[in-house]
Amino acid sequence: MHATDRIDAETYHRDIVPGLLAGTRGTLAAAGLAGLDPLTLVVGDAAWTYRADDGRLRVEPADGESGARDTGTGTAASPDAGKGSVCVLSPDAWTDFVTQLRTAAALAIAGDVEVRRGTVLDLFAWEPALRALYQGIPIYRSTGPTVTDGAGRPVDLERAWTLGDTDADLAAFFEATGVMRVRGVFTAEEIAAFNAEVDRLADLARTDDGRSWWAAAEDGTDILCRMVYANDHSPLIAGLARDPRLLRLSGLLHPDLAACTDRMEGISVLLKPPGRLKGLANIPWHTDCGLGGHQLRCPAVAVGIQLTGSSPENGCLEAIAGTHGKTCPAPEKDDLAGLPHMSVPTDPGDVTVHIADVLHASPPPTGTGGRRTMYVTFYPPSLFETVGKGLAANDLIRSRSASELDASLGR
Repeated sequence: MHATDRIDAETYHRDIVPGLLAGTRGTLAAAGLAGLDPLTLVVGDAAWTYRADDGRLRVEPADGESGARDTGTGTAASPDAGKGSVCVLSPDAWTDFVTQLRTAAALAIAGDVEVRRGTVLDLFAWEPALRALYQGIPIYRSTGPTVTDGAGRPVDLERAWTLGDTDADLAAFFEATGVMRVRGVFTAEEIAAFNAEVDRLADLARTDDGRSWWAAAEDGTDILCRMVYANDHSPLIAGLARDPRLLRLSGLLHPDLAACTDRMEGISVLLKPPGRLKGLANIPWHTDCGLGGHQLRCPAVAVGIQLTGSSPENGCLEAIAGTHGKTCPAPEKDDLAGLPHMSVPTDPGDVTVHIADVLHASPPPTGTGGRRTMYVTFYPPSLFETVGKGLAANDLIRSRSASELDASLGR
C-alpha cells in the first residue's frame, strides 16, 4: 500500500513544520527527545536535521554533507554536521512515513530506507517523536503500575469479566486498559468443534500457500505458527464474524466496527507450538498497527478466542494497560515492575479483547509452550474504504524469512 497523493517534503518542511513545532504537536514531540542524537532525513535533493534543543524539537535544513543541496531558506548549516544518523527516503517512502501509512519498521523491511550513517535503529528511536509531530499521536508516559478509570478510580488489572457483567462496566474497564479477558464465552463443545476445524486446516497448510506463517525449529524444520483467512475454508469459523457475543464485545467503545473476513488476513489462528522456535511464533512488544495504517485501521478491536488454555508457561498475551491511542516504546524486562503490566492467562472458551494499538506481546513460553488462539478483528469503516480485498499490512512480513526480518530490523 502507498499513499495516493505524494506530499512534497520541501513544501512540508517549509510551510507546515514550523507551525507544528510552535503548536501542541511540538510540545507532544518534545516529550520523546531524551537521549536522542540528531537525525537527518534526506528526501530527493534536500535534507533536514531533527534535533533536541533545550528540551524542544528543532528542525532545520541540513548541510551538504548529507548529499542534499541548500534549500535556500537562509538557515545556517546545522551545528550537528557529522553527528547522529542519516537516513534516505524516496519521495514515495517519505509520503508513506509522514502520513503513517507505513512505519519505519515497514519501510526497513521493504528495503525502502537507506542508512548513510548510524543504523536503522536510530530511525526507530526517533519515531515516537516524529509520530507526535506529524500525526499528533501522544507519547505514553507511565505514572506507575496503577491505571485509573474515567472516574479516577484504580482499576484491578487482574480482574476477569463475564458476559453477565453490564456493558457499562465492561466498557469502563476496557477504555481504561485497552485489553481485557472475558471468561466462559464459548462452551467446551464449541471449542472442541473449532479445534477440529483448526486440525483439518493445519493438515492442508503448506509453506507456499500464501495463507500461513511458518517458524523454524532448532533443527531447521518448518513449523506452522499462524493460519490466515481461515474463514475461507470453514463455514463454522466464518460464522464467528456474525456471532452476537463477539459483536457485543467488539462494539463496547465503537459500535461502528465490523469484522474483517476478506482482507487484513480475515479470521486468523495463532499457533504457538512447544519448543524453542525462530521466526514469527513468538512476537515481541508491538501494536497491531506497528507496520502502518494507524489512521485507517484504529481503533480496531481484536477478539481472541482461546482454543487452549494460556499462561506464562506457554506464552500468554501480555500488555501495557492504557497505552492505546499513544506511542509507547517497547519496555525492557526490568521496566515491567514500574508499568501497568498485564499478563492475561486464560482457560479454553475464554476470550481476550484488545484495542489494536495497545502495546502487547506474545512472548516466548517460560515452559514447554503450546497454545492456540483464533482472532476475529473488527475495523472502522475507513479500513474497508482504503484497503482492498486480499490485502494486509502483514503481507510484507509473511514474505520474509526470519533471518531477513532480523537483518532488516537491525537485530
